[in-house]
Amino acid sequence: MYERTTNPGRTKEREKIFPTAKAPSTQRMGGYEQWHRSGPKVSDSSPNPVSLEKSPGTGGSVLSEREKATPRSPDSETGERESKAEGSLSPSNSRADAFKKRDELGLTHRSKWVSYSPEQRQRIIEEIQLLHRTGLPKTEILKGVGVNRSTYYGWLKEKENPPRMFSLLQLTSIEKEAVIQKKRQEPQLSHRQLSGMLRPEGHWISPSSCYRILKPLGWISPSILREAPWKVSRYEPFRPNQIWGEDWTSLSIEDTRYYLLTVIDYFSRYIVAWGIVRTVTRREVQNLVALAYLSEDLGASEPKPLLRADLGSPNMAHSTRRLIQDLEMVLSPSRASRPTDNGRQERWYRTVKQEEIYCYPIYPSPEIARSSLARYIHFYNEQRPHQALWNYAPGYVHRLGNKTELLVDHKKMIQIVKERRFQFNQTGNSSPVITVSN
Repeated sequence: MYERTTNPGRTKEREKIFPTAKAPSTQRMGGYEQWHRSGPKVSDSSPNPVSLEKSPGTGGSVLSEREKATPRSPDSETGERESKAEGSLSPSNSRADAFKKRDELGLTHRSKWVSYSPEQRQRIIEEIQLLHRTGLPKTEILKGVGVNRSTYYGWLKEKENPPRMFSLLQLTSIEKEAVIQKKRQEPQLSHRQLSGMLRPEGHWISPSSCYRILKPLGWISPSILREAPWKVSRYEPFRPNQIWGEDWTSLSIEDTRYYLLTVIDYFSRYIVAWGIVRTVTRREVQNLVALAYLSEDLGASEPKPLLRADLGSPNMAHSTRRLIQDLEMVLSPSRASRPTDNGRQERWYRTVKQEEIYCYPIYPSPEIARSSLARYIHFYNEQRPHQALWNYAPGYVHRLGNKTELLVDHKKMIQIVKERRFQFNQTGNSSPVITVSN
């Protein structure tokens, strides 16, 4: 082991900053030991006395038994370090106060990465300002207290709000007004959906920019959703009509339970086929699969889709499996009590229930239900932005059929909008905004 020797230069420097009082050797040893532990003793005759609060973790609030039992005269308390003039305060006592405040403020045994509470910050600022009035520099006070200089001055500037620098890429006034007007027209849209809905109108604005515009207006509603129980999906298709999901959910029509059957494409989240039936049997499932097959014109395409379905009796019926086999498709049953195996289908049902089905406690008739759901499914396929598709509509992604090309086009459009915005802000908002469409 290597022993560390005492640096004589630092010892002399410490004696210059904190000179020891003239006292016998035994008192000097005791005074050094007390300074080493919790700071030197300070006279009570200071013009700015500080009350000591008895709180856990502060060593300065507890007097030793020796000090309680031994009465001291004012002369013995002040010692030879203080000036004889009444009310005077020497720099030595001010430095001693700084070290004593560290113990009073509960900073003696403070961990390195523990943050300061707001009350503790305010009290530290007040005590440092109080000691600074005595003539001691703030740098020495901060060293004695144990607070970084940058941290202290950061607290003082916390309430100040400096003006933001002007950016040539910031949103124009026309773009901000477009976000506000769209939100007023359709208040149910989130900031992410607004970003996608404004693209067909020629305004390419990011979801985060929409959020910053709507947040001060109080138009951001909280969305509390449960965390997904899976991290990596079991199936990730790379082209349309590669994996389909089939399922059904219930809805109320004329106080009677009906069922909504749908087939969704895993690649684009596009609703391939759907139907409303009174009951779900193998016949309804077979009709739905055949309708999806014909609507996508899969007769000559190779290979055929893989159909993801649960273990319900209509799906596992012999005639249903025979039909899927005749269509050259593959049936992939999900596991029992595992809704995440068909997660994209289940996620679609949550969307249609929150935005369409739950808006009507009871549909008046099957005709009204089919008409209302047909309008919503068309809106979902062709207009509604989907967050998992970079705020593109499922129909556009389904017809494009290539997400790599989609991302390239997405980045290209963003770059074009940035260049137009840069030119607009550079000219001092004197030229009209040039919108960009798909």
